[in-house]
Amino acid sequence: MIQHGGNVFFQSTCIDFSANINFLGIPDPVMQAARSGLMAAVQNPQEQSGTLEEHIAQWEGVEPSHVFCNSGASEVVKSLVQTLQPKKALIPAPGFEEYLRPLSMAQCEIEYYYTKEEDGFRIDPNDFSGHITQDTDLVFLCNPNNPTAVLYDRSFPDQVLERCMQTDTVLILDECYLDFVEDAQLFSMHGKDADQRLFIVKDFTKMFAMPGIRLGYGLCTDQALVEQLRAAVQPWCVSSVAKKAGIACTKEHAFIQRTVQETIKERVWILEQLDRIGMENTKGKGNIVFFKSRPGLHAFAMMRGIMLRDCSNLEGMPQGYYRISVRGRDENEKLIEVLEQWQGQS
Repeated sequence: MIQHGGNVFFQSTCIDFSANINFLGIPDPVMQAARSGLMAAVQNPQEQSGTLEEHIAQWEGVEPSHVFCNSGASEVVKSLVQTLQPKKALIPAPGFEEYLRPLSMAQCEIEYYYTKEEDGFRIDPNDFSGHITQDTDLVFLCNPNNPTAVLYDRSFPDQVLERCMQTDTVLILDECYLDFVEDAQLFSMHGKDADQRLFIVKDFTKMFAMPGIRLGYGLCTDQALVEQLRAAVQPWCVSSVAKKAGIACTKEHAFIQRTVQETIKERVWILEQLDRIGMENTKGKGNIVFFKSRPGLHAFAMMRGIMLRDCSNLEGMPQGYYRISVRGRDENEKLIEVLEQWQGQS
C-alpha cells in the first residue's frame, strides 16, 4: 500500500513535518465558508460544480468549460485515467506515487524514467523526451517535483509538450506545489494550455491547508475531454462544504502572497541550517525540503516528537532520503535541534 505523509492519527503529539500543507493553516474566510457549507449538508450538492468552476475559471483566467473539478487532485488524475484508458504511461522516478494507483487499476503499462542521485535527481530534458514514443499515451510531470523539490523552468515541460504533440500523447502536469514558488507564473505552463495535449492538475489542499475537505481541479482546453470527465464522475463528487470553501479560496490573493513570503524565509533558514550541520539537500523550491541522512532517522525523530517523511519506499529512491514541509520558526527550530542530535550520533 502507498504510504503518505500526514499520518498523525496515532501520533497526535508529534509536530507533523511529513504533510506538505501550508503551516499558516486555513484562512478564516475559508473556514467560515466551509462552515456555511455544512448548513446545506441536508441537501444533495448541486450537480457538477457550477458556480465553483466559474470562480476557478475567473481566478485562473480561463473559460469555465476548461475546468474540471473533483474531490482532490488524486481524484482528478483517477478520472482522467479512467476516461482515457491509456495502455502505456511514462513517469519520472522517484516521484509522487499516487499516480500509480489509477494506472494499475486501468492495467496500464508503466515505464519509469529513473533520475540519478549524482545529478540531484534532475531530469535530463533531451533524454526524457526521447522516451516519449508513439506508444506512449500519458506522460506525468510534477513541478516542483514531489518529493525531491526540484523546480524546472518552463523550457523543460514546454519541450516535453512539443514532443507529446508529435506523438499524440497527453501530458499531465501536476502544478499543485507551484503556488508556493516566488514568481510562479514564470514556471507555470498555464500560458500553454491552448494546446489540447496538456492537462494541468491543481488543488486547494496544500496552499489552503484543507486536505480533509478534498477539492482539486484540472485545466484543459480540450472541451470534449472535459465534458467526458464531467459525464464520467458521480453527480455529487464535490461536497457542499468543498464548494463553499473552494469559492472562498479563489478570493484569498493576499493570503497566498503572505504564504509565499513566509515560506521562502523559512525554507532559506532550514536550508542554511542543514548545510551548517552537514546534511546534503537539493536546494529545492516550494514548501518542501528534501535531504539526505542515513536510515533510522525517522524513528529517532518520532521518539522526539518530530514526524518526517521517510522516502525509502518510493520507486527509484535510495535509502536515507527524507522530505519535510516548511513550518513556522519555532517548530523549525525544534526540527533542527533533533537533526543536530541525530548528526551527533554519527
